[in-house]
Amino acid sequence: MTIAQIKYFLAILEYSNFSNAAEEMYISQSSLSKQIKSLENELGITLFARSNNKVSLSPGGKLFYKYAKIISENYENLRREISALKEDAPAGDVSLGVLPLITEYNILKTLTTFQKSNNIQVNITEGDQRVILHLLSARKIDLAILRLDYISKKTYDFHTICFDHFVFVCSQKQREALPENLQAISPDILSGVSFVMLNKESDIYKLCADYFSRLGITPHIRFIAGRHLYLLNMVANDLGVTLLPRNMVDVSNFPNLLSYPLEEPLDTALGIVRLNQRILPLEADLLYHYYSDSGSEDMRSFS
Repeated sequence: MTIAQIKYFLAILEYSNFSNAAEEMYISQSSLSKQIKSLENELGITLFARSNNKVSLSPGGKLFYKYAKIISENYENLRREISALKEDAPAGDVSLGVLPLITEYNILKTLTTFQKSNNIQVNITEGDQRVILHLLSARKIDLAILRLDYISKKTYDFHTICFDHFVFVCSQKQREALPENLQAISPDILSGVSFVMLNKESDIYKLCADYFSRLGITPHIRFIAGRHLYLLNMVANDLGVTLLPRNMVDVSNFPNLLSYPLEEPLDTALGIVRLNQRILPLEADLLYHYYSDSGSEDMRSFS
């Protein structure tokens, strides 16, 4: 049994069939089949049940997968630690998709710390949740920093980086129409105001829609904006109020904005996400696990 055979086995699972796995592993399909057959002969079991060009694990294959994943991860950890001992080791790179929240959540600061500590180049692609998830699913990027509220555990693995709380945002002029001794925003207040919201494809919109539904509120939405900075500008110009995670409300650029907590809380989580069962490049695996230790304290401080 070799590490290569284990990686071939895991690749077949990741890509669902032999032909796709062979292409991704830069090996012919016949050579891949021979490697798996050799592994099965050595183990004395059949690893895969084959039908309609798709593969599934046999009972023996399920047992082997349990240990193959551990062996592969331990091997990559060993390579990483040995590489770290080599002062002249060439720098690698990792492709990371992020939401347009680099400033609001100290993403750049945390990534800079990681880059300097590990001599790894981080290539950042910015986009909304839907776009970044598509790139991740298509394996165009290695990892993504996304909102976790609607991430499927069946498809993705993730580490939670931080939590944030939604607040009610209004202008000073809009505040005049609210109760004088206001401490928190009640459902009754939410029922009587006009909103500007992020686009309907965003997780922010979905979270708010579910929140309104839970409270039995049908919100009056006047405008939809594509970016949260546009949204804040609209609120600042008295076009409506909005709900946003606290750390997305930049009052330094909009001094006439006010924010208030919600009487009925609404929370969101941000985290680093990877595809289930995907064998990540060494550098990407290092970044993924970086967020599970003290290296991500800069972002956890928002919780």
